[in-house]
Amino acid sequence: MQFTTSVTQKGQATIPALIRKRLGITPNTKIVFELKDNNEASIKPVVNFLSLRGSVKTDKPFDINGMEKAIEDEIITKYVEKPA
Repeated sequence: MQFTTSVTQKGQATIPALIRKRLGITPNTKIVFELKDNNEASIKPVVNFLSLRGSVKTDKPFDINGMEKAIEDEIITKYVEKPA
């Protein structure tokens, strides 16, 4: 099934309703575009990391502060320039 839409001067395009419905895209949903080698692109809704909570069974309690600290530490390690 194909749909056609126009791109505005600002680079915006409307995602057809059937595609939004099938992908679960609602207002304020973040989406990701993936460019493939054959000049095609795909569109997917971004999975909210916190929505996955409880999908993996563990005895450890969920620790949002620990998760945020781990992310912060990784960003600092990866992007902050280290002294020579």
